[in-house]
Amino acid sequence: MEPIKPFDVPLDEYEGLICRREYWDNIGTEWHWSSVEDKIVRLAGFVQQGGNLKKIINHYAKSHDEEYRRCIQYCELEFIMRLLMKDEDISTKYLPVERIKRLDKDELTRLLSDLLKKYVEKGYCMDSMGIKECWEIKYDSKLTPDELLDKVEGKHWRAYPEESFNSYLKRSEIWWDGVHSLW
Repeated sequence: MEPIKPFDVPLDEYEGLICRREYWDNIGTEWHWSSVEDKIVRLAGFVQQGGNLKKIINHYAKSHDEEYRRCIQYCELEFIMRLLMKDEDISTKYLPVERIKRLDKDELTRLLSDLLKKYVEKGYCMDSMGIKECWEIKYDSKLTPDELLDKVEGKHWRAYPEESFNSYLKRSEIWWDGVHSLW
């Protein structure tokens, strides 16, 4: 099995490779072309080279209709939860999931970008052909998912102190009802 690693192309070409349904449409056939771990490593390679994930997602959203745009937030949630929880049960009733669903699209994308920078690292592995570059997802956070989300929510409340707590709590129901897209 070939080790997982980011694309080895210039950043502008990289944008085209990850601005596709394979990364942002979890119900499409293309989603199954690569594993979630492959996608995470490739997204991390892009972000760690200085790529702007928000720009990519906004470009993808502009070129697709509402049906496809709805999938973006679910893909981001899948990536975030995989980075935070590894292979543990990612139930939609799990509290961090509900907290993540309250974030707006910019906060959601910023969280994903931060996690990709922090938890995906280049390393080296050995196979029968010798030592090769391989990237891996590190699951050794010093903070729990709740502690990480406390930091994100703290920034939100400093930026929007007038927002009511009830409207903030209802975001997960309104934005993630399967009908609406954050984009």
